[in-house]
Amino acid sequence: MNGSPIGCSEKGRIPVLSREVGSWHVAISRRTRTPGELTRQYDAAAKNWARTADRYRLEEAYRRALAASGVADARRDMQVLDCGIGSGSLSLALNGLLSGDASFYGIDVSGEMLTAANSTMRQAGLAPLLKKADVREIPYADRFFDVVMAAHVLEHLPEPRQALREMMRVLKPGGLLFCCMTRRSVFGALIQFRWRTWAVTEAQAAGWLRDCQMSDIGLRPLDLGSCAGRASIAVWGRRLS
Repeated sequence: MNGSPIGCSEKGRIPVLSREVGSWHVAISRRTRTPGELTRQYDAAAKNWARTADRYRLEEAYRRALAASGVADARRDMQVLDCGIGSGSLSLALNGLLSGDASFYGIDVSGEMLTAANSTMRQAGLAPLLKKADVREIPYADRFFDVVMAAHVLEHLPEPRQALREMMRVLKPGGLLFCCMTRRSVFGALIQFRWRTWAVTEAQAAGWLRDCQMSDIGLRPLDLGSCAGRASIAVWGRRLS
């Protein structure tokens, strides 16, 4: 029995397993949640999401990966977009690294998550500009942001490259694109089962950015708290032109 790469998806489905058994090819895929289903699930989870982020020490893990990406070396007064902002952990992690002021924008399909992000970020002294929107249809002009980032968003989509291309559209030349995704692992399989997501390898994550013509691609596993271990990976790259 030989495994083959899981690199593409049928429309509306995420591949879970692909195997060659003699002359047979066995493939298992799962239907993704519709935008409406995903919105309802995150609306329901929003009340306790900040507590979940604390349990897995997401902000700390994100900060280490962001530091490795070199984003803190960029110029002051950055325009930052956090796609699928959730309760704001990724934006808070970046803010903790920056020596200058940055303007933080955020989008999410969940109105309840936007409320949570607004609360946690204002408690940290930030004034985020938040909109309810899908990462595949970002409501901002071309080449507007210095940094575009997303934590555990792309894995929900049957075709992540579609969202990556949209994120690149609003990114300035030379700007940084930074993403975190669930990694293939035992804990990652549990996440995949519950949320119907991709669980990616390092090669897949880097390949998605490479397919979108990103340069200077970097990778770093995230060390999460509780029992999660290295269940996530950060990947980043820069837009050339």
